[in-house]
Amino acid sequence: MKTITLKEAYNILEQSSAVIINKHALVYPAVWELNGDAENEFLYLSWEDDGQDYYLKFCEGDNHSVKIEGCCLFLFDTDANDDDLTELTILAPKQLE
Repeated sequence: MKTITLKEAYNILEQSSAVIINKHALVYPAVWELNGDAENEFLYLSWEDDGQDYYLKFCEGDNHSVKIEGCCLFLFDTDANDDDLTELTILAPKQLE
């Protein structure tokens, strides 16, 4: 597994049309600017499953570097256990020639 900077991961997320969370939920990511503050929430994901609401939020301080494999980014959710990574499969718009 390769590691990239948060800025590189941010650019990938910004260009994505949607992401699949842990091979389960398809969502449209809400991405906000990076500002260098460890508490800055730069990514928010929310979805509903069987009437239950779920959300994940990602802060800069938890994700200085990001693991990447293929089209998947692995980020630390701010509210998750320290060792738990969230897998985001990136769906990008088809490039028109």
